[in-house]
Order: sequence, then structure tokens, then C-alpha cells
Amino acid sequence: MTAIDLEKARKAAEAAAAKLAEAEAVETARQAEIAARRAERTQEYDAEFHRNWRKIAEQAQNGEDLATVEYDIETMGFLENAIRLSVFQGKRRIVQDHARRAESTIGIPSNQSTIPDDRYYGFNFAEMVTGIVQKEASRRVAEFADEMEAKRQAFINGE
Repeated sequence: MTAIDLEKARKAAEAAAAKLAEAEAVETARQAEIAARRAERTQEYDAEFHRNWRKIAEQAQNGEDLATVEYDIETMGFLENAIRLSVFQGKRRIVQDHARRAESTIGIPSNQSTIPDDRYYGFNFAEMVTGIVQKEASRRVAEFADEMEAKRQAFINGE
């Protein structure tokens, strides 16, 4: 490469660097303008939200049906096995009580009874339902939070 070629390359690099600096300055100004508009929209959205938060909270609460829930196998099938287990336990206890009474009636002493003691089944229905409810409630609350944040971001972004 000759000195002339080297000088041409330097001038071209300087021209490109100047163009790049100008483009970067324009982009920086554009980003600053976008950030300023977003800050204004954030202020506007948050002020409006603050004015109406009680109404929004009431609407969110009214969106959930808080009426008494009745058992419906079509919509609550997950409960069926728990119900069946509880019924089985109750029926078994009744049968054992009748068998003990029958032994007593026919004169079998209690120390010779062939009826086993009641079994304890380690099934905590309330804990199971509480776990299901908490998991589903957490999912719905997260979904609601995502929707609220999406509305806020859409407003701030001018969409």
C-alpha cells in the first residue's frame, strides 16, 4: 500500500467516524426523547391509576364469584376420590361398629374380638384443598398482575 492509499484510507475512516458520531448523537437524542415521553406517560398513568385505584380494586373483587360453592361432579371431579375415600372410611367404621355389637350380642368377650381396631387414614382433606386453592389463586393473581403491568406498559409505550 502506498502513502497515497494510506492517506485515502485515513480520510475515509475519519469521514466514517464523523458519520458514526453524528448518527450516534441523533440516536442518543431520539432515545432521550422516547425516555422523556415514557416518563410523562408513566406519570400520567400512575396519577390516573392512583385516582381510581379503589374502583379498580372493587372491579377486580367483583370479577370473582364469591357465592357459596356447591359440589358439582362435572366441575369438581378432583374432589370425587377424596369423597369416595371419606365415604369408605365412614362405611368401614359403621360395619365394624355393627360387628362389635353383634359379637357382644352373641356373647363373644371383647378380649377375643375378631374385629380390628379402627384404622387411621393419613389423609388431610383440608390441607389438600388448601394447597389446590392456594396454587390456583396464585396462578390467577399472577395472571392479573401481568395484565395490569401489560396495560401500564402499553400506555407508557403509547400503544
